[in-house]
This record gives sequence, structure tokens and C-alpha cells, in this order.
Amino acid sequence: MSRELVDEVFGHIGLTTVGFLATCEGGQPHVRTMTLIRRKNRLFFTTGTWNAKVREAEANPRAEVCVMMGDKDYEGSVRLTGTLGVVLDMEVKEDIFNCVGFAESFWWGPEDPGYTLLEFKPTRLQYMRPGTTEIMAAEL
Repeated sequence: MSRELVDEVFGHIGLTTVGFLATCEGGQPHVRTMTLIRRKNRLFFTTGTWNAKVREAEANPRAEVCVMMGDKDYEGSVRLTGTLGVVLDMEVKEDIFNCVGFAESFWWGPEDPGYTLLEFKPTRLQYMRPGTTEIMAAEL
């Protein structure tokens, strides 16, 4: 896959984009709507420390993210397969906390023990360009 296509795909993921995060516990997939955060070519989710997705990521880091594209019902999508892990680096936690406007609605700051930052590291990409039905796939 060309660098231009990868750039196109990640261009659909703005600073924040609503997407679907899938984790797995005991063989059962769990999908939930989340705000995907793109910062310095890295992907993150903020969440509560005691939420199920944190426990699930620690037990089984394999995850998938799906982002729908377009203004109409269904014009295209990006599906990423990869791993999900807890970020412990306080500089990164603070950077993400401060770059999204909604974090302060849930936590008092990046040091809040109830705030957890998860990083999603994609290893595989599936892309259906808006206006087509062709799915392009690549290892990242």
C-alpha cells in the first residue's frame, strides 16, 4: 500500500473522531462507541480507570477499531486491527488530556486516578474508500 493511501486513510481520522472499539473477554466480543484521538500519528482513547475495556485490554490486548466516513448513511469505512494498551507516561497522558476539550468534563486532570489513557497500535488496515465498494487491505 502506498504512503499516499495510508495518509488518505489516516486523514479521515481527525484530532477526534467517533468510532467503534472492539475488545474481547472470555471469547465474547464487546463493541462500544468511543472518541478516537489522533495525536502525532498515534491513536488513543480516554476512559475511566475502572471501565471494563481497561480490564479487557490488560487481559487480551488484541482489538479493532472501525470508523465510518461520509455525511450520508454509509459512504466508506476504515477498519484497523491492532493492540490496545494502558499508557503510563505522564507526559503523554497530560498532552492528550490537554488537547481534547472533553476530558476535563470527566476528570480533574491527567493525574486523576480515575483517568486512563489507552493507546491503540494498528497492525492491519482495511479501507473502503467513500463512493466505492472495494476494500483495500494492508499490513502496517
